[in-house]
Amino acid sequence: MACVCSTASSPKITKPEPTITGRHRAVIDVGFYQLAQRRAEAVLPPLVTKALAAGHRLVIRSQDAALLARLDLALWNFAPDSFLPHGIEAEIEAGRAASQPVLLTAAPLPAANGADCLAQVGDDLPDDFTGLSRVMYLFDADAVETARARWRLVSRSEGLRPIYWRETDGGRFEKAA
Repeated sequence: MACVCSTASSPKITKPEPTITGRHRAVIDVGFYQLAQRRAEAVLPPLVTKALAAGHRLVIRSQDAALLARLDLALWNFAPDSFLPHGIEAEIEAGRAASQPVLLTAAPLPAANGADCLAQVGDDLPDDFTGLSRVMYLFDADAVETARARWRLVSRSEGLRPIYWRETDGGRFEKAA
């Protein structure tokens, strides 16, 4: 016997839009920094300096071990009159990662140092921002499509505020309108 049921009149079930989780009481600023003129090694040290001055603990994430090594060197050599305390998680003794104000890692969040500020360099943003109060996503021309997709996702996510930072001809970043 043939089924007399028809799916033509059934209501369509739509999957909810994916969101990024940010279980934090305040709005989390998610800064999108498009690297147009300089590389992450030149851009990150001043951002790290500002984050530390504001009292943040920072995690710098990338899946590229060579990039993490270059960022480590850039943090060491940033300014002769200052010191940016940091460590690469894969190269320090077990248990010492927790004491690092700035931790460079490929590991997923939450960071071993209890960071409340994430600097994601390349790759893709994580899906969960729990415990973070600020996010910086640095991307280059090769990652523009990924960044656009993440911008749309962040824009639709409650508790997150995307901010686009444009690199000027002078090599500084300004908030785009």
